[in-house]
This record gives sequence, structure tokens and C-alpha cells, in this order.
Amino acid sequence: MELIKPKRSFSRTTVIGTLAPAWAAIAWSIHDGVAMAQVVVPLMVVLIASVIGVYQGIGHFDLRSQLTAGAKPAKAPRAPRAPTGEAG
Repeated sequence: MELIKPKRSFSRTTVIGTLAPAWAAIAWSIHDGVAMAQVVVPLMVVLIASVIGVYQGIGHFDLRSQLTAGAKPAKAPRAPRAPTGEAG
């Protein structure tokens, strides 16, 4: 059965576009001083954890909708095995 295209648009690019500035804010706040880091770091850690959680949750819903529609999870192709014996 062919996989259906999910209608959700929360992409990896969105995650990276959110996480990169969050990490930059953490680095900037640490460089700026302890007082700023005490405010910014906890907020950015919560933002990072939330964005990753939403991304994984959306992926879970996509997988669940695929399985409900009857699609089977794709199996990775096996790599060819190297010969174990010597030629001769």
C-alpha cells in the first residue's frame, strides 16, 4: 500500500530554524554575564525541549495515521554480505 502524504507542515526546517536562535541566545546570555544567563538559559531550555517534543509528537501522529491507513513501516534494505571464504 502506498504511503499517504501527511497534511501537517511542522518540518525539520522549522525545528532547526527555532533551535538555532535558541542556542544562540543561550551562548549570548552566557557571554553577556551571569545575571542574563540566569534568566535566558532556563527559558531557552524549555523552548528547546518543547519544540523537540512537538516535533516528535507530530511524527508520532503521522506514523499512527500511516498505520491506521494500512501502510506497513518501510524496512531498510539489507546491505550485501561480504564473502567470508577465500577465492581459489
